[in-house]
Amino acid sequence: MKTEAWRVAFTGLSVTCFTATVLFLLVAMKPKDGATYGSSPLVYAAGSAVLAIAFNRASAWLVPRAPGA
Repeated sequence: MKTEAWRVAFTGLSVTCFTATVLFLLVAMKPKDGATYGSSPLVYAAGSAVLAIAFNRASAWLVPRAPGA
């Protein structure tokens, strides 16, 4: 059951990072003040996307495999 809890936690982190990626991309598309933000939203979006993929893969790695597959 402990593996199931880790899988759910990694899935939740993956969804959260995906949401953060979308948020940062939206801020990059229409910033309040472009001079203040610069390219920071794009850097944060890229970092969040990398983490979303990493957590997604970690979650998939914990899925039990069928015997003989």
